[in-house]
Amino acid sequence: METQILNKQHRHLTKNMDRIATVKPQVTIQIEANSLHELFKKSLRSLANKLKYKIYNPTRHTDCTMKIEVDATNSKKLLKKFLNQVLELTHTHHTIFCTMYIEELNENRLNAQLFGNWFDKFDNKIKYVPENGILMSSETDSLNPFTSSIIFECEE
Repeated sequence: METQILNKQHRHLTKNMDRIATVKPQVTIQIEANSLHELFKKSLRSLANKLKYKIYNPTRHTDCTMKIEVDATNSKKLLKKFLNQVLELTHTHHTIFCTMYIEELNENRLNAQLFGNWFDKFDNKIKYVPENGILMSSETDSLNPFTSSIIFECEE
């Protein structure tokens, strides 16, 4: 009988260890902005600073310029798709994009130029924004800016 109890405890422990192993590391950023335009720019800058600590410097030269176009059904999905495409470009070109020039931005579409710098090593190995990784609210009152909380999944 003791063997059965030990097996149950071992099985229970193994089941919990499996559950613990599936938890992925995350990085979260908080953004406050006065407009959708500013929200996107600050999100990009914050992502860059999470990838490489204090990378953003407005006077720094850029090594890489990329054009990005994103369409979505609302601004929350647009921000998620934008950040995921930036991360894809970051890993493909090993470039941290810090700034951008927005040519067109509305609730459903973003058309912009990204400017970045090449790097060998990142401080955080951020991979993507998960499905429910963005909490966003906006108020019509100018004293209450756009606010967003963005969760990024990282490599272990």
